[in-house]
Amino acid sequence: MALQDHLAILTHSSLAEATPNKKKIGNPLQFYAKVAFPPEAGNDLLELVKSVAPGGNITGIQMGVKPNAKTESPIPGIPDDWLVVRASTQFAPAVIARNGDRLDQETHKAAIKAAFYPGRRVRVILSAFAWTYDKKNGVSFNLTGVMDAGDGERMNIGTEAVVTNAFAQYADASAPDQTGKASNGQDNPFGNTGNAAGNSAPSLTAASSAPAGGDNPFQQAGAGSANPFG
Repeated sequence: MALQDHLAILTHSSLAEATPNKKKIGNPLQFYAKVAFPPEAGNDLLELVKSVAPGGNITGIQMGVKPNAKTESPIPGIPDDWLVVRASTQFAPAVIARNGDRLDQETHKAAIKAAFYPGRRVRVILSAFAWTYDKKNGVSFNLTGVMDAGDGERMNIGTEAVVTNAFAQYADASAPDQTGKASNGQDNPFGNTGNAAGNSAPSLTAASSAPAGGDNPFQQAGAGSANPFG
């Protein structure tokens, strides 16, 4: 399968405008997306890594792919075995609406910010590149394109989400709408998180864990395993 065949979850991103990367010298401006892929995308991610690793050999290579449970700060709402990848680019990536239209960062900035929220389902195209730094070898990912793949439950990520949830218990559902829009639950942070038809967002719990000994190359390695992703 191609990587974009997998339905992923957007967690953090800046797709509408470039933002400073504070973890790099000079704080260069970058567009980025932090995405959680289902475990079955592991082999396709691994093939990307191998395509740029010297001689296709991944021994000793540091990779920007980890199961959520093994990341430095596991993302709430993402199953432990889903694979978290951060990809970035200094050039504006292709941002595609659900109907296939391209959303331009200059003219559709508000639409991009509204549609691509934490928890949104997306399809993603990445490219990989090899690097050497401080006597270490690794592979990271460039963000090529992101497509809106449908409704998802908005995740409790970031300051705005934390504040919104803190006030949720005080919301008065009978109060008049002040946004100027007819709310169907999508624009109301205290309302139903279902889709326009009133259906709830698909649950992730069914895919929350991969079977022991599965094909996920990024699963934690067992004793004596040569799995470099454990």
